[in-house]
Amino acid sequence: MPIKLLQMSISWFQANSHFKMQKPSEGSYEDSGLEVSYMKGARSVPTTEQPVHQVDLEQVELEDGLNEASPMQEAAEPSGNKRCQRNALQRIGSSVSHTLETFFYNLGHGIASSPWTVILCCFLVSALCGLGMIKFEVKDSSAPIWIPVTSKVQANQLWTEKEFPLRARYNVILVTADNILSPAALREMSEIDTAVKQMVEYNNSQNDILEFNWTSICIPYGPGKCVSRSILELWEFDESRINKLKSSSEIINLLAYTERSPVFDDPFEGSDWLGDLTFNIDGGIINAKAAKLVYAIKATSGDELNTRIDAPDLLWETRFVSLAQRFGKREGGALKSVDVKAVRSFRDESDQSFEADVILLAAGIVIIICYVAIVMGKFNEVEHKVYLALVGVFGIGLAILVSYGLASALGQFYGPIHPILPFLLLGLGVDDMFVIIEAWNNLSTFEKQKPLPEKVAIAMKHAGVSITVTSVTDFVAFAIGASTALPALKSFCIYAALGILFLFIMQSTFFVAWLTIDQRRQNASRDACCIWIKYYNFVPNKCSQFQFLPWILRKFLAPALTTTPIKVLVLTLVMCLLGVSSYGTYLLKTDSNLAWFLPTDSYLTRFFNRYDTYFGDGMLSDLYIGNVTYYNDTDRIEAMVNDIESSGYIIEGSLVNWHREYIAWLETREANNVAYYGLDLPWMYYGYPEKEQDYFTLLNVFVGKYERQYYPLLKWNDTNPNNTRRLEASKISFRIKDLESTDAKVKCLTFFENLTESHYGREAFVWSPGFRNWETNRVIGNELYTNLGLAFAAVFIVTLLLVANLRVCLLVCLSVIITLVNVCGMMHFWNLTIDILTSILLILSLGLAIDYSAHIGHTFMTVAGTRNERAKITVATMGSAVINGGFSTFLAFILLATSNSYVFITFFKVFFLVVVFGLFNGLGLLPVLLSWIGPEPYLTATHKSITSNMSITLKDLSGSKHAVDIDRLLAGKDRSVAIPNTTNQQKVELYIEGLPDRQELEGGERDGSQFDEESLQLFNRKPDNARGISTQEELDKMLSDLEQQVSGAAKSSSTAGNVQPRQFNFTNHNDIIGDCERYLNRI
Repeated sequence: MPIKLLQMSISWFQANSHFKMQKPSEGSYEDSGLEVSYMKGARSVPTTEQPVHQVDLEQVELEDGLNEASPMQEAAEPSGNKRCQRNALQRIGSSVSHTLETFFYNLGHGIASSPWTVILCCFLVSALCGLGMIKFEVKDSSAPIWIPVTSKVQANQLWTEKEFPLRARYNVILVTADNILSPAALREMSEIDTAVKQMVEYNNSQNDILEFNWTSICIPYGPGKCVSRSILELWEFDESRINKLKSSSEIINLLAYTERSPVFDDPFEGSDWLGDLTFNIDGGIINAKAAKLVYAIKATSGDELNTRIDAPDLLWETRFVSLAQRFGKREGGALKSVDVKAVRSFRDESDQSFEADVILLAAGIVIIICYVAIVMGKFNEVEHKVYLALVGVFGIGLAILVSYGLASALGQFYGPIHPILPFLLLGLGVDDMFVIIEAWNNLSTFEKQKPLPEKVAIAMKHAGVSITVTSVTDFVAFAIGASTALPALKSFCIYAALGILFLFIMQSTFFVAWLTIDQRRQNASRDACCIWIKYYNFVPNKCSQFQFLPWILRKFLAPALTTTPIKVLVLTLVMCLLGVSSYGTYLLKTDSNLAWFLPTDSYLTRFFNRYDTYFGDGMLSDLYIGNVTYYNDTDRIEAMVNDIESSGYIIEGSLVNWHREYIAWLETREANNVAYYGLDLPWMYYGYPEKEQDYFTLLNVFVGKYERQYYPLLKWNDTNPNNTRRLEASKISFRIKDLESTDAKVKCLTFFENLTESHYGREAFVWSPGFRNWETNRVIGNELYTNLGLAFAAVFIVTLLLVANLRVCLLVCLSVIITLVNVCGMMHFWNLTIDILTSILLILSLGLAIDYSAHIGHTFMTVAGTRNERAKITVATMGSAVINGGFSTFLAFILLATSNSYVFITFFKVFFLVVVFGLFNGLGLLPVLLSWIGPEPYLTATHKSITSNMSITLKDLSGSKHAVDIDRLLAGKDRSVAIPNTTNQQKVELYIEGLPDRQELEGGERDGSQFDEESLQLFNRKPDNARGISTQEELDKMLSDLEQQVSGAAKSSSTAGNVQPRQFNFTNHNDIIGDCERYLNRI
């Protein structure tokens, strides 16, 4: 094939030698001199039987600006600001690329020279960074990690926790039946209630005996009473009385005529404890499908699990959940279901979900190792790379350890969305491994003969730039994301940014070191599995050398994409998908719910679902009032409460207003009878007190002896109920209506903030635990758009810098934008919303989509020819790397589709969409657009053929270049450039790989550095000394002789195949044949 190409090249030169200079076509330049570079890439190892005449596409290094430009060249060049800007951008890109290539060349050489030292250093650094895990902290979804630390909602929550600290932990059992108001259902409820109150725990794990029962752990409510609320209060929780019930009518009548609880002496409403009610015409309850039993216990461990695992409240709650679940498994009773929620349930279920998904992570690692081993290696005894795949994945594990350790040392917590990080880093790390291995496999035959450190250096020179592009874009995206005000998002982005950074470092050092060691084994022909087995005269089987995916791309996909029907089809599909996705994006909602982070099969998930079904009667909220002048602000407080009542946001009748009830009580006879309460006051009350201290004295009487249900709503400045005690804070409770849309919830939150500030400034506010979700929904949209915008701008700059062409960069960004629109639109149809998790995934999607498209755009710029041809070559040569990268990312999370965790299921859905649409737009849309409106290639571009994998580039002394279409040349169709037949000195460089060096033939030692610099200087020949050919027969005969001489010379060399590119310099293109022949005769 090389001789055939040489023959066609000479024929091309001869055919064009008589043409006059003509106007250049696309990609050509009018010049007084030419430079021809001819090389072919080697994909197989040379043998001693057959010399290898192959050219490596990466070996053609063209010089720019060798001499001053000729006047004709200057006339042909564009001028003005456009040319200056273009050249400046190209110079920046070339400078960055050259700097990175030099750095990675030196890095690879150093690693390959001392691989064990590098491996040891990686272990030491990982161990040191891993010490940060000492400060590892886990926070679950119940912690305030979803709202900005500077938000009003966060400040209000901290105030409520300080002024009204948690003193009780409320645990709930929810039961359902066809009719709760039946004797059978109430008997079973009473049995559950009795079992709960009979639980006793003995524990001596701390070298003491910890005993608790219901009376010791419950919240007391008067002598011999505990806070336990349910419909069973009507019978004072007396199981014997309940067992004597005969009919539902008896129960209904008692419920209808009971106004105050016989146990707690406070107003009793059956609708507070019963759900899915049926009423008669008088408004009385005659049926209920659900009921709840509430138990309040002392909070001895605080809001979160502490280090003392035997805290009484936690142990009681564990027993409480187990008992309720045991009753829930009963069959055949009146109760259809029994669900439970303890305070500790959320954290327990979140931890259990993570532990279950560790199995998925382990299985995903096994799949990745198998895939990497299959793709990286070849199916024979020596060239498969199972161990290399193992250590490569182990290196990813080290990067994960380093990121966790450093992030923990920096004070960042581990949140409920962090478990997806190992899957993310696994996919990205494997992608880097593929790029390095691909660069190694693409070494030319000439490069493969170099010493091992130099081969590793050359591979890293090319692979390092590629993994730098992907790593920098992903790192920048997450580094910018870390600037968010949302703690959960900030923490994750810091973990991810550190993980991506050290993943890049580990794959560039640790993996390369093991690659060097594995290559030493392969060079020694040792078995890849049992390395003690050595093969002699090993010849790999032919099947193992076949690469299926590149063959598919070259044979089918690449040629198809350059045909007009397929282009139209691709654009039609893109427009249809974009239309549907745009509609879905328009409908995409912003919403989040902490309950989503529970496993779908969790008992707590079932509880929440049933509770929303039967007790979805609004959200309990409180109006908090701080240390104001309550005595003087009666009208002010009442006006604020009236505005809340008339807002339309609260459920009518749900207001629990101690202030209004107290003012009404002051007007009664009992309030005026001071002696009745034993108060030592010198006057008789008639209405509102005349002194401020009397106001608080009577308020203490009101909540202490008359309406005790209001007592928890007030905070006093001390605990001594004497005449000096004053009110420091209070709250008024109500229920906010169920609001469907996120916009309505955000408007409601904003309304209450503005209302309270207009009355009291920061001394009053409305707060509910549900406001945390609402605040997240209010800020997440802006946070997402801000972070996406900043990340996109940063990625655009990085891409522009590395691609160094504005048009390509814009097309790449267009492809990325369409991909993001596709993902967002399909998220709506897949029942996803914008929340913290999907925001993180969309930021990451930006980096991945850039990766898929940037490689295509950059490769397009390095290939010369027509736009169609360049697009075809780009898909054929870069498509396999892009597909492998996307598919490896997909494999990393494919098992997450079986998870019960919202985090992992969402991760799977979003990444599935990113991979599918990213690959479709990167390998479909972008090549089509480039084939139509793509810019001119780089000045250093070469023409690459998907059939011969060869390149020919013309270059004059001033630096202008023209790429010759090899496929057209071989077909005898390329006549796009005319070579002037002048006597001016011209320079022609001809590179042929496969010719042995003269020094080698003479038995001398080979020195790589000197060998590369050696060249034959045949420059100042006169045209009349050139040998011409007048007929085709003479040319065929001469080339046949050349082929025989090349074969004979190669066979006679003791180091056949260890050859260097040769460079010839001629004064005229007609000297090619003669000087080639003379050189072959000399060697």
